[in-house]
Amino acid sequence: MAIFKLAALDGTVSMVVRARCISCARAVAVEHAGPEGTRVWRDSSLSSVELVRETDKTALILRAEWI
Repeated sequence: MAIFKLAALDGTVSMVVRARCISCARAVAVEHAGPEGTRVWRDSSLSSVELVRETDKTALILRAEWI
């Protein structure tokens, strides 16, 4: 499955999900919506979806920091 980054266009919230397609990514975001509610993830004029990686690998480093 692919990895998608969803972000509210107003910059208030974002999430990374694993899903088969863009519509599926929005559905996953709706299922796991927090206090922002589900509307932001359902409405493409309120949020964006970006394909991060399409792969069959089981792991991906999303963020790394040097100390």
